Amino acid sequence: MAKSIKLTIDGVAYDQWLSGEVTRDLKDFAGAFSFTFRDPERSMNALPFASNAAVRKLKPGPSVEIKIGRRLVLKGAIERVEAEASERQTSITISGRDMTGDLIDGAAMADEAEFKNVKLEEAAARVAKPYGLSVRTEIDTGEPFQRYSLDLAETGFSAIEKGARSRHALVLSDGVGGIVITRTGQTRAPAELRFPGNVLFSRGTFSHEGRYSETIVRGQGEKAGKQRGAAALDATAEPIGADDREDGDGSATEKERKGTVATGRSKDDEITRHRPIVYLARSKADNVSAQDEADWFNRTARAEGEEFTHTVKGHEASGQLWTVNQIASVSDAFLDVDRDLLISRVVYREDSAGIATDLTYQSPEAFDKEPVGNRRKNKSSKSKAKASGKLDGTASAL
Repeated sequence: MAKSIKLTIDGVAYDQWLSGEVTRDLKDFAGAFSFTFRDPERSMNALPFASNAAVRKLKPGPSVEIKIGRRLVLKGAIERVEAEASERQTSITISGRDMTGDLIDGAAMADEAEFKNVKLEEAAARVAKPYGLSVRTEIDTGEPFQRYSLDLAETGFSAIEKGARSRHALVLSDGVGGIVITRTGQTRAPAELRFPGNVLFSRGTFSHEGRYSETIVRGQGEKAGKQRGAAALDATAEPIGADDREDGDGSATEKERKGTVATGRSKDDEITRHRPIVYLARSKADNVSAQDEADWFNRTARAEGEEFTHTVKGHEASGQLWTVNQIASVSDAFLDVDRDLLISRVVYREDSAGIATDLTYQSPEAFDKEPVGNRRKNKSSKSKAKASGKLDGTASAL
């Protein structure tokens, strides 16, 4: 039976693998893959009973292309090879990431640099160009940055992500050599998810770890809020004597402080204990960008405290691949969830047990700046009545 996941290494189709996974995750940026298979060449060299097969040894470095069905979903390289052997068999596991993996690990620039008056997508394109990556934006990224500084030894992804964070934009890898600047949930998932129903397995995590009662971001702007005129020098003026000098009242210092120091605050009303945290803005900040960054920290921490995962059969629904950054209608009687959620992670799996996809959801407000509203609340009871009934916790086993 033909496999759904198709692996090509250095242009050669490879289908001897026993299990395979392809992962896309909003939090990890780069797509990842892992394949495990029996290694005929190593078996032939090590075990007298092994059959001879014309399969070369695999090492880190070769390029990889992965298709699911006919759709190309990942272009990258093998980064790691793990070989195992016992008395009766050998196996090898290869893993790696798509082309943006180098941007996560490598420096943005060899030396400190600074871009002036650039929009987010322009700064991202300059950072990504040496890595052979393209950049496209699906949104208006707002006003240009007056100064976009790249710190020494800052990674390429970190240099792009800090700008996106201050604009409440989402930076994604398209898996095949491109970077996409977008917003969350621009499209809907191809089908509703129901447990009991089309969901085979359900798992949820609820945690207050990493969440804080108030998130504070402090930063420093480029200059005071008002423009100052240049004071002309008077070559004929006499020096002011000590007795003629007037003491200041401190008002100028206070005005200067207010003009240069930016602060953003965001509260998590679900955390009732005193648990504040303070971050320093990673780029030149005004009060607006500092507030946006504080909101971003607060929302992402809250979302990471609630994660739900469903396993469904196959890799597609209604002829479309499940994919990240889609809004899905989720109803789970076991987890008591009945609302729209954002697909934040997708794992396509294929092995001897069959073909399945793991879908991980988070609350959609985690990655945008729109009002939270009712997005963290379940649908009304009328809507629930249409879904599958609740599980009966008092029922006895059959």
